[in-house]
Amino acid sequence: MTEDTLRGARILILDDDVSTLCLLRGVLQRLGFANVLALNHPRGFAEQLPVFQPDLVITDLVMPEIDGIQILEMVRASFPREAHMPVLVLTASQEAQNRRRALAAGATDILVKPFDPSELLMRIRNVLSTRFLHLELQGTNVALEQMVSARTSELEAALSELKESQRAVVQQERFRAFGEMASGIVHDFNNALMTVIGYSELLLAAPDALSDVEQVKDYLNAINTAGRDASHVVSRLRDFYRPREKNDQFAAVNLNQIVEAVVKLAQPKWKTQAMNSGRTINISVELEHTPPVMGNEAELREAITNLIFNAVDALPNGGMITLRTRADSRMVQMEVEDNGVGMTPETRQRCLEPFFTTKGDRGTGLGLPMVLGTVKRHDGALNIQSAPGSGTTMVVRLPVADDVGVRSDEAAKPTLMQSLNILVVDNEPSAREIVARYLSADGHRVTAVASGAEAMQQFQQGDFDLLLTDQGMPGMTGMQLARFIRRMRAHQPIVLLTGFTFDSERLPPEINKVIRKPIAPEKLRAVLAEVVR
Repeated sequence: MTEDTLRGARILILDDDVSTLCLLRGVLQRLGFANVLALNHPRGFAEQLPVFQPDLVITDLVMPEIDGIQILEMVRASFPREAHMPVLVLTASQEAQNRRRALAAGATDILVKPFDPSELLMRIRNVLSTRFLHLELQGTNVALEQMVSARTSELEAALSELKESQRAVVQQERFRAFGEMASGIVHDFNNALMTVIGYSELLLAAPDALSDVEQVKDYLNAINTAGRDASHVVSRLRDFYRPREKNDQFAAVNLNQIVEAVVKLAQPKWKTQAMNSGRTINISVELEHTPPVMGNEAELREAITNLIFNAVDALPNGGMITLRTRADSRMVQMEVEDNGVGMTPETRQRCLEPFFTTKGDRGTGLGLPMVLGTVKRHDGALNIQSAPGSGTTMVVRLPVADDVGVRSDEAAKPTLMQSLNILVVDNEPSAREIVARYLSADGHRVTAVASGAEAMQQFQQGDFDLLLTDQGMPGMTGMQLARFIRRMRAHQPIVLLTGFTFDSERLPPEINKVIRKPIAPEKLRAVLAEVVR
């Protein structure tokens, strides 16, 4: 704040004594204050106050009609508190009570007549300095608020841009992860398809083999197991974005039986395909008696299949693969050993990394990482013993199943002793035929129709113990059909059969149970028993 700022202040003087008024104006002008307005009657004060917009009001205390106290009240009412409008009161009264009244009414300072011009100047400078400093501070605050507001807007814009970038990164990561998951699904699904195609090709290429009932049964069992595993692989897509259901528990499984089944399942790879490429690969199975382990049978089958396929790929000139099992007090150990090319230390260290492969275009680099993931989910351990030219031994250790938590599948499955009248609805002829044959083979009376409209007609004509309907159908979905049926029969048991993902924990009131396709006969029996019971 400069001296010119002080000298440029607008000063409004009010005093009914003309001589005092002239003295004040003359003193102020000599001191350099050019913007001075002098009023000798309070009646003109109210009109001049908003027009002149003073920086300082100097008023006498005792005046006719309107005194200095009322002038103070008028000033305080006209200017907000944050304006810091100073009012200097002049009075010839020596009474302390009058000065107290003036201060209580809002006087900034009081000067007693007669006054000394130098004292007047000091008091005027003090009150004006205080006012201008307050105004300067307010201006600074406004500027700061504007800066803060502008900066806040910039930060909000940056935050919004950051969130958008994060959403884009998350979306990109989801696509990347989904791509990795899809690659793994393709990897395992192709393994299952190899078994299905391989054994069916063997039967088609040698019709005479159909007369060997035991061999055909083995082939059909392998195809059936591979199909179930393929169903499990597809269901893992659901697990990619949905956690395991609470009832998706491990059961006590026999690892030796799984190993024997996998050796048969993988035969098109290790035997037939190898022979076609001029290689001879033999598999030896050395299985000791072992206690059950807690696990998911399909996942363990996938893991062992991947280990055998890796062993086959490590035998470019043929060789031997040995599968062993043994047990100690706490763990069951399974080994897959080959006498192939072996691994370098670097390869052994990196072979569990996703997408790391030494097979070039023939490999995805997902087999061993998926094996490791399965072993970890089973609270087990995976160890690799390998050296160049000395083959490889993959060692899997899984915990022994305790009595606590072991689920007996036979005991867990409810049984249904009665024959039911069931309406099956599915627009896919093959799916409708398979479900109908499953149910008929168990002694149920089955009516199968291809649409929701036909199902409505059937319900109007007869009573059914159960409605088993597909979800995705043209014209009327399974959910829409269920709502119509429930309006006709409020307590009709309804089971939804669907290949789509469905949140089984948030069933709509019209549905008693949801079954995901493909459905196995034992699963269908268990659901029917649960719903009807």
